[in-house]
Amino acid sequence: MQSNLAPAGSIKRRRIDVSADKQDYSPSKGGASAFPQPTEAHAALMAGGLGGSDDSDGSEDEELGPRPTMQPRSENDIQGRLRDLEKIAIYMAQKTRTTKKAKKQLRVELDENSTHVAQLELEKGVLTTKVDTAEKQVQKLQSEKRQCQDELEDTQRKHKSQMSQMHDDQQRLQKDVAGLREELEETRTNLKSKRSECTRLESTVSKQASDQIELESSCRGLRAKVEQLEDVVNEREIRIAELEQDVATRSHTIEELEAKLRKEETMRRNLHNTIQELKGNIRVFCRVRPLLGEEKDAGAALPISFPSCEDNNQIELTQSSENALGRTTSKAFPFKFDRVFSTESTQDIVFDEVSQLIQSALDGYPVCIFAYGQTGSGKTHTMQGPDTISADEKDAQVLGIIPRAVKQIYQNTSKLAERGWEYSLEGQFLEIYNETIQDLLAPAARAPTTGKQTKLDIYQDSEGHTRVKNVTTVSVDSAERVHWLLARAAENRTVAATNCNERSSRSHSVFTLYLQGTNTLTGESSSGVLNLIDLAGSERLSSSGSSGDRLKETQAINKSLACLGDVIAALAKGNRHIPYRNSKLTHLLQESLGAGNSKTLMFVCVNPSPLSAQESLCSLQFATKVNSCQIGTARRQAAS
Repeated sequence: MQSNLAPAGSIKRRRIDVSADKQDYSPSKGGASAFPQPTEAHAALMAGGLGGSDDSDGSEDEELGPRPTMQPRSENDIQGRLRDLEKIAIYMAQKTRTTKKAKKQLRVELDENSTHVAQLELEKGVLTTKVDTAEKQVQKLQSEKRQCQDELEDTQRKHKSQMSQMHDDQQRLQKDVAGLREELEETRTNLKSKRSECTRLESTVSKQASDQIELESSCRGLRAKVEQLEDVVNEREIRIAELEQDVATRSHTIEELEAKLRKEETMRRNLHNTIQELKGNIRVFCRVRPLLGEEKDAGAALPISFPSCEDNNQIELTQSSENALGRTTSKAFPFKFDRVFSTESTQDIVFDEVSQLIQSALDGYPVCIFAYGQTGSGKTHTMQGPDTISADEKDAQVLGIIPRAVKQIYQNTSKLAERGWEYSLEGQFLEIYNETIQDLLAPAARAPTTGKQTKLDIYQDSEGHTRVKNVTTVSVDSAERVHWLLARAAENRTVAATNCNERSSRSHSVFTLYLQGTNTLTGESSSGVLNLIDLAGSERLSSSGSSGDRLKETQAINKSLACLGDVIAALAKGNRHIPYRNSKLTHLLQESLGAGNSKTLMFVCVNPSPLSAQESLCSLQFATKVNSCQIGTARRQAAS
C-alpha cells in the first residue's frame, strides 16, 4: 500500500493545486459556470464568421460590423443586386472564418478540460487508497467533474446548433447566387442565339436566292435531258419488242432441238443395240494374268504366246509332252476370241471393252458378264479388284468391273437426267455353295421357327425373268455404295486354301443390279438387268490336294462347271432340250444363256504358269465352244 502512495509533500502540493483549480472554477455569486469566463477575444470569435482558416497565425480577429442587407432596387438593376450579394457573401465568409477560429479555441479548451478530468480521475484513484482521510475531498471533486461535463455538453450543443444554422444560411445564399448566375447565363445565351439566328436567316435568304437561280438553270437542262431520254426509251422499247420476238423464235427452236435430241437418243439406243448384236450375243474375252511371286522366280518358258495381229484377238498355247522314245515334243494350240488381253493389260483397258455392254443394261437390255477359269487365274481380280481394297480406296486404277460398272451407270444417269430420264437402282449379291444358294448380304438371316437359314429358291416371274425368293435387295443410291456391297460380300463369301490357291473361292458369286428408268418428258420407260458373275475356279482333284469339306466343295464346283459345259454344248448343237436345271448355276443363268433375250460376255481367265498349262488348255477349249453358240436376238425391255 505504502509503495503506491505519493509522498506527503506531494499530496500537499496536489491539495494546493486542487484548491487553486477550485478557486478558478468555483461558481460566482451570480451562478455563473464553473469554467473560466470567456474573454473579449472569445466573444469576438463566437460573434464572428466560420470562414477563417484552421492554420491561423494568432493575429487579432478582425472587427465585424453589422450584417449588410439587400438595398431596395429595381428589377432591372442586376448589377446593383449582384454588388449587394457580393457584400453579403464577403461578410458571411468573414463570419465563417471567425466561427472556425472560435471552434478551434473551444476544441483546445476542451482538450485541456479532458486532460484535467484525467488528472482528477488519477487523483481520485490515489485518494481512494486513503478513503478515511480524503473521502470528503473526493466527493467534492466528483461533484465538480459532473458539473464540468454538463457545462461542456451544453457548450457543444449550442455550438452544434450555431454551426447548423450557419450552414443552412450558407446553402441558401449559394442557391440564390447559383440561380442568379443561371438567369444571367440564360439571358446571355438567348441573346447570342437571337444574334446567331439573325445571321443565319440573312445567310439563308442569300443562299436561297442563289439556289433559285441554279434550280432554274438545272430545270432547263433537265427538260432537255428528259426529251433525250424519251427518245432513248422509245428506241429501247422497239429493241425490246424485237428481242421478245427473237426469244419466242429461239424458244420454239430449243423445243424442236430438245425433241430432236430425244429422237436421236432413241436412235442411239437402237444403233448401239445393233452394233452389239453384230458383235454377237455371246462374246468371249480372254485375259492372261501376269506371273506372281514364285512363278517369276522359276524362270521356266511360258507356254502362252500372243501372235501379232491388229485386232488383238489371238492367243497360242504350246504344250510339251514326252513320247514313248523319251523325246519331248511340243504342240501348239491356236485360239481366236473376240478380244485377248495380255499380261500387260490393265483394269482400265479391260473395262473399256466392257463399257458398251454396261450401256446396253442402262438402255433396258438384260446383260450378263461372267468370269470362267481355273482357280488362281484372276477371275475375282477382274470382276471386283484386289481383296484388300476398301471403300475409301482413292486409286481407281485397281478397281474391277463391278465397281466401275456402277460408277459408269451413275455418270450416265446424271447426263440422261437432263433429258428427262429418272433411274432407280437395286442390287443383290448371291453365292452358290455346294449347290445351295446363299445370300451374301444377309447370311445370318434364319427362319424364326426352325433356326435355319431361310431357303432361297429360283423361280420365273410373270414376265419370264429368273428371280430368287427371299433374297436381300439393297438400294444402290451412290457409286460408293457398291464398295460396301463388295466388302460385305467378301466377308461372307466362302473361301479356303488349297494346293492350287491359298485363297481359293469355294463358291460362285452372282451380283445382280436392276435398273428401272422413266422419261418424264416422253413417257418412255426401260427395265434393264446387269448380272456380274465370278465363277468358282475349276481344279483337278489330284493337283488341289483337297480332302474332307474341301473335297466335297471341289466336286460340287466341277459338277456345276460340267453342267455349264453341257448347256453350252446343247446350245451349240441346237438341241431342243437344254439341261438348265442340272445345277443351280445353269438354272440361275438360264435367262442369260438360252432365253435369247440377253447380251452375254464371258471372260476366260488363264494362268500363264507352265504348271497350269493343261488347265489353261481346257479353259481355252471350253471358251471356244461358248464362242460358237448363237442364242438369238436380245430384246429391249420396257418397265411394266
